Amino acid sequence: MYILRRRPLMLRTTRHNSGDHPTSLCSYLWLQLDGQKNVKSIPPALQKNGYHAEFHRRLPKMKPQNQKKVIILSTEESFRLLESGVLHALSNVYHLCAIVPPRSPGLIEKILESEVKILFSINQTFWQMVQHFSEARLYQTYVDPLLQRDLLQVVRQRNIGEGEPDQHTIDHHEDGALDLDYPKALERLTGAECRVLDAILKGKSNRKIAEDDYLSVSTVNNHVSQLTKKMDANDRTHTVKRAIELGWLRSG
Repeated sequence: MYILRRRPLMLRTTRHNSGDHPTSLCSYLWLQLDGQKNVKSIPPALQKNGYHAEFHRRLPKMKPQNQKKVIILSTEESFRLLESGVLHALSNVYHLCAIVPPRSPGLIEKILESEVKILFSINQTFWQMVQHFSEARLYQTYVDPLLQRDLLQVVRQRNIGEGEPDQHTIDHHEDGALDLDYPKALERLTGAECRVLDAILKGKSNRKIAEDDYLSVSTVNNHVSQLTKKMDANDRTHTVKRAIELGWLRSG
């Protein structure tokens, strides 16, 4: 079994069923780590989907009582908290999210080390962010598919000196999608599990995979559960990292 000897990524926990969300134990704190997005527009989009969302220029002093509350912070306050090192303590009160720009692996690594477990790309529309947020609530950790390239680079940097996978194996397309090397994956997974994994690598949700492959969502959920176990992964996000480590990725 692969053992990560360097600092581990925050990709360790398992998926929970709807209604038993691990994130229901605390409210959400969204960090805005790119000045291009008008974060004041995010609360209305979340409110339309039943979330109690508010914009704050500074971190509220009072601990939130509403478990579905989402607090979106200003860019200045978000960077202040990230640089001050207090996010580890705040993770006991909030489930931490961050909106980040693509092509910023250094920032993503720093964010992951600060207990931020949900990452959204700045390139998503507000509606897409809400959709991803609803999906992310099913997991302890979640990385936007548009940030796969940066996650790949973070993993590669941490593997320096530990025997990196072959360069051609881990290459990827310009759009950030990663292709599965089926012959290698089939040594451990079934054909159906490979197809589901390939779809996960391309950022598809379980429901989208079910629609595209004419399967029930429960069948896809079962495939995801089985392939994560076989890959020694903890959840969907971790399977991307494990596929990189196992050398299952290739250029198209």
